[in-house]
Amino acid sequence: MFDAKRRTQIKRIPRQERSQIRFEAVLETALRLFAARGYENVSMREIARKAKMPIATVYQYFPMKLAIVREIWARYTRTISETLAEEIRRTAQDQTNDTTDIIGTIVDRMAESQASHPAFIEIWSCVGASIELRALNVEDTMQNARLITSALHRKHPAADPTALYDRALIAIEMASSTTRFALALPEPHRARVLLSLKRSLSLLLDPATLDRDRPFPAGKEPLGKRKSGRARQSVRPWRNTALTKASPSSL
Repeated sequence: MFDAKRRTQIKRIPRQERSQIRFEAVLETALRLFAARGYENVSMREIARKAKMPIATVYQYFPMKLAIVREIWARYTRTISETLAEEIRRTAQDQTNDTTDIIGTIVDRMAESQASHPAFIEIWSCVGASIELRALNVEDTMQNARLITSALHRKHPAADPTALYDRALIAIEMASSTTRFALALPEPHRARVLLSLKRSLSLLLDPATLDRDRPFPAGKEPLGKRKSGRARQSVRPWRNTALTKASPSSL
């Protein structure tokens, strides 16, 4: 997996202003072409031609087309992670704020970043189709979930940290996938979906809902926790009473 991750890393980080301009030109051109024609229909040679630079210059920075996608995706995830960390710091300083409000800011930033360029859907499709980028995305999601878990556990030390972490993972994925879906919706439907997402995530991350020791109501226990007699009764073989009572001559 390490080699696969290195395969999509940029080969050279631009330091000088002229190199930075070229680097950004490649990214901007690729985004524009991906949005217009789709990732699969765009070649590195075409990106170089549209960016008005030799193909060798493009390869100085990006060893392959997927490396361009990785850089664009990394900038997006870095923005989300930085926003999350900043909101956690702000919330820690302001004791009157509810920690679950953090997710509302993250949803807004995700939606804003995703709507900023029409090629975003293409980028995420590439991430989902790439083994190495999927692995990096999982790592990023887990890191953000750990940040959320730490923030929640500081304010609610009695909550189960494992349950908090699991819900934080779900929250990050829910926010990411739902904001992407909302891009395809017209207003005001998009705004309604994003508002419902924030409310759902606030409930999901509410430590008051994490009481795993609360007994289940009678008859509502999970199958694995029901009494053996009830379990045996629940899996009794199906039997057609009409056929059982019928005489052989009537069959």
